[in-house]
Amino acid sequence: MAELSWVRQYVILERAALRAQLQYRVNFWTTLMGGVAYQGTQLLFLGVLLGKFGLIAGWGFPEVAFVFAMRLASHAFYVVPFGALMRTDEMVRDGEFDRVLLRPVNPFLQLVTRWFPLMALGDALLGFGALAIFGWQAPVDWSATKLVYLILAVVCGGLVETGIQTVFCGLSFVATSTFSLRIFADNSITQFSGYPLTMFGRTTFYAFCTVFPMAFISFLPATVLLDRTDDVPLPVWLITASPLAGPIVFALSYAFFTKMMPRYTSPGS
Repeated sequence: MAELSWVRQYVILERAALRAQLQYRVNFWTTLMGGVAYQGTQLLFLGVLLGKFGLIAGWGFPEVAFVFAMRLASHAFYVVPFGALMRTDEMVRDGEFDRVLLRPVNPFLQLVTRWFPLMALGDALLGFGALAIFGWQAPVDWSATKLVYLILAVVCGGLVETGIQTVFCGLSFVATSTFSLRIFADNSITQFSGYPLTMFGRTTFYAFCTVFPMAFISFLPATVLLDRTDDVPLPVWLITASPLAGPIVFALSYAFFTKMMPRYTSPGS
């Protein structure tokens, strides 16, 4: 029998993980609403902030809300299919990764399908809903080309966030815990990547494009759609090509993960 493709393997394993979570219906609905509420507080804060001050770095509410919605939708493309990566530390520490290495399935694929994060569905619900609403209200002259660019940017933004988390998975094989790094990264992306990042100054902005590339999640492609590339201290061609950072960051992070995996040492439990 021919080996199943990665996609088919992923669908089978993820469906099983979701089915396990859906056994508890009350937990499903409360967790779903929890995801909406958690991300919704950020949207509420954004509305209060702009209601008080009017502009952020020269950007008004329709523009900032659009960037925020893109960030939320991209986050959904990370956390729904790859959210289980956050439990890699636990698997390595408890020795459960031993079983992963014994199975004839790619270890990374097993990590992302081990558990289905129900709260991610709430993130997706709010993210795509916000993108539909604020995308319509944004000062963008929509066309088929721009719609395709938006979809590409959102998907690739999710790959950037996935790549960042995959790097921490690789570090899990040599570090006792990467929990604090994961929380720092997740909080930074949640709290800041939905805003015009040029407000932090040029040096910090460059750091958001290189060391911690969250500028590629939503801000840079949003400036293309909003026709505000002049606000960014980067060449226009590079800003326009910013969605390509998604597969590049993910490919590099996956290569790092596979290079670090042989350094895993079983705790013997």
